Amino acid sequence: MNKRYFFLLLLILIFSCKNVTNEDLEKNKHAYLKEQSEFAPSINNYLNSNYYSLNSLNQSRFTNKIDSLKNIFKTHINKYKERLDKKTLNHEILEVNFAFDRFILEYPQKHKAFMGEEIVLSKKNQSRLENLLMYFNDADNLSNESFKRFVMSYIKIKSNKKLESEIYDKLDNQKLHANWDVMDSIFTNSTVSDFWKHKYLHDHIDNLGIKNIDNIYSSFMSSCKTSEYSESISTIYNSHKKGRANHIIETYKEIDGYELDMHLFLPNSEDFKEKRPTIIQFHGGSWSKGKPDWFFSTAEAYAKQGWVVGVVEYRIKGKQDTYPFESVKDAKSAIRWIRENAEKYNIDSNKIIVTGNSAGGHLSLATTLIDNWNEDTDNLEISATPNVIIVNSGVYDLTTNATRWITEMMQDKDIVKEISPNHLLKKSAVKMLLIHGEKDRNCPYENAEYFYNEMKSLGNDIKLHTVKDAEHMIWYGKHSTEVSEITSEYIRNLNF
Repeated sequence: MNKRYFFLLLLILIFSCKNVTNEDLEKNKHAYLKEQSEFAPSINNYLNSNYYSLNSLNQSRFTNKIDSLKNIFKTHINKYKERLDKKTLNHEILEVNFAFDRFILEYPQKHKAFMGEEIVLSKKNQSRLENLLMYFNDADNLSNESFKRFVMSYIKIKSNKKLESEIYDKLDNQKLHANWDVMDSIFTNSTVSDFWKHKYLHDHIDNLGIKNIDNIYSSFMSSCKTSEYSESISTIYNSHKKGRANHIIETYKEIDGYELDMHLFLPNSEDFKEKRPTIIQFHGGSWSKGKPDWFFSTAEAYAKQGWVVGVVEYRIKGKQDTYPFESVKDAKSAIRWIRENAEKYNIDSNKIIVTGNSAGGHLSLATTLIDNWNEDTDNLEISATPNVIIVNSGVYDLTTNATRWITEMMQDKDIVKEISPNHLLKKSAVKMLLIHGEKDRNCPYENAEYFYNEMKSLGNDIKLHTVKDAEHMIWYGKHSTEVSEITSEYIRNLNF
């Protein structure tokens, strides 16, 4: 046979074999994933719906439960072990290990939060977690979602441990600083380090803003070798900087080394010369995150209509490592500051509306319902009670499993009732509008309904607007127009 034709035939055979092999591998992968999709949802649902009860178990029983579920996935992988390509096989093995071992990693903290019991992981569990650390600096793993969730949990745990020391006391953005120090200690690969530092800095700016982060921002911009990440951070940072430059920022309170801002949006003094009604806004974020910036566009719109608008920065867990008790004090201090400065900013002190979303809604109610949580430096002769309160998806009950963290540092767990609206029902002269999603799972609708019914029975001027088929974030997305219209109509009828 002619050599030329022989080699041509050989190449055809090689490529045809390769195509068949690739096709078989794809079929095997498809079959593997299809079978997995049939049993995985029920396991995920079990883990999610039994999160509290599982983490309440002792370590041995908890580990056995997690490992029994993990073994279902491992058995499935072993079934296809010889039929999957190496890349897919390795990815799936890591996916399963990181997904289930994350429960082991988080167990001591969750168990303590739910049961109040300190737990030290067994040597066996510690060893299995330490074996996963070798993967942290491999950039190829950054496409693995379970791996990334595990790393984030690891950083959170290490960061929280650092926050227990005094090195971050009275430092703003404590969580970001602690996270940064942890990342510096565990990431030696520059690509991996850039990835994680970009993620944490971007998330911080997105959820907490840019106040007092200049040092970390400069550090990242000078060390980052990935242009995509440096450009991303530069864009979001400068956007926030611009947003803070077009209004007045006053310090309404200095406490423990922190200067808390009141962002003021004022109407045109030529168009609105008489004393103006005021809207005070509190952002949400579970008293853990959030930023005044979320209200800036709304505040600008109200100011054009003749309102003085104050958007409040208050202490939160993610920045100052504080709890809702401090947030309540700040909310009351903010209202008092507005009244103290009424003359300076042409404010009508008898026409003050306080409003907020979620945790911000709770703080709005706190200004009226809570009497005994005040800052020592406040002038208590100045009222912290507004004239009107508007609450979107508010938190009415702070005694649930989801809010156990609020009293984690306190012996008296019942003290949370002192800042829980459904335990502070009373007659008040303040008008109230409550807007709540019918299917809110973060802040259950029945809690809002209970507060409304009880306050109504006491003779309060209170309204409840139910947003049908809506979940928690009713101020954002498809229900926002309805919420905005209800709010605007209510405010118009006040004749302020």
